[in-house]
Amino acid sequence: MKQPNFFAENDFERTTEKRADAKWFKRTFMSPGAVFLPIWRKHNFIDQKTASPKAAYLTRQELPEFQYQEENIVFLGFRNQVPYFSIDLSYLENPEDNHLLAKKGKFLDIRKVGLQLPRNDGGALAYARALVHWHQTNQYCGRCGSKTETQSSGHVRKCKNSSCSAEHFPRTDSAVIMVVSRGEKICLARKPGWSPEQYSILAGFLEPGETPENAVVREVKEEVGLKVDNVRYHSSQPWPFPTNLMLGYFSEAQSDKITIDNCEIEHARWFSREELTPEALLYQKKPQSVSIARRMIADWVLGNF
Repeated sequence: MKQPNFFAENDFERTTEKRADAKWFKRTFMSPGAVFLPIWRKHNFIDQKTASPKAAYLTRQELPEFQYQEENIVFLGFRNQVPYFSIDLSYLENPEDNHLLAKKGKFLDIRKVGLQLPRNDGGALAYARALVHWHQTNQYCGRCGSKTETQSSGHVRKCKNSSCSAEHFPRTDSAVIMVVSRGEKICLARKPGWSPEQYSILAGFLEPGETPENAVVREVKEEVGLKVDNVRYHSSQPWPFPTNLMLGYFSEAQSDKITIDNCEIEHARWFSREELTPEALLYQKKPQSVSIARRMIADWVLGNF
């Protein structure tokens, strides 16, 4: 089996069967060995003092230095029998003003740190970021508009209106991302706002009642006017920016005539293997190194799929 994509690996034992037990959560939260992964305004806490960056964290003993409520804490799972939690510190105006945080690490966009991180850390930080974002954006009930509160160790939000009591769960928005090939070339596109040298493979969200394979065919036709067939699955990647699951596919175009959708695509063209060497991808700012898009392009170049 090929190695999972970046952000797809973490070795947490999630212990889903115990999350709803409030007493268990409290005991686990109070454990002297508990570890907390801080999030600050969509940025993860990274220790850059070592030779290679890694996840930075707070200990249970360091937690009293910060203003927090149970609402800000989410149980992630156990790693080597140690309980891990995420903690939202977005209330801080400038985390660098806090001596403890400044000493232990820095808040960074994990996409920028990328493959320098241990793969398990990348998966853990992505998981924590996604859950904190979900809590931040689901403070109110989507059914009646009342306030919600956290339950099940941070994996459920429940409406506080007793006549509603709707339960809300973390969501993942599925999207397809696809290599479109025609002979010895593939189609890459540039979105409005990207730099002139920046291109990537096509992608788009699934619509209701649609399979991923159907979405590939529809999105390619809509964005670059190509009909594709021989649609086949490659791999998937959690992409918590903010809540996506990328489903990778390969497909083959029936013609080479590109007609772009000017609303979504600024430019698209066919690229040869020679134009997509690792050096060219880096120089031309092709997809980020942590993304499934970069891996799919590399697999096509090497003939691995």
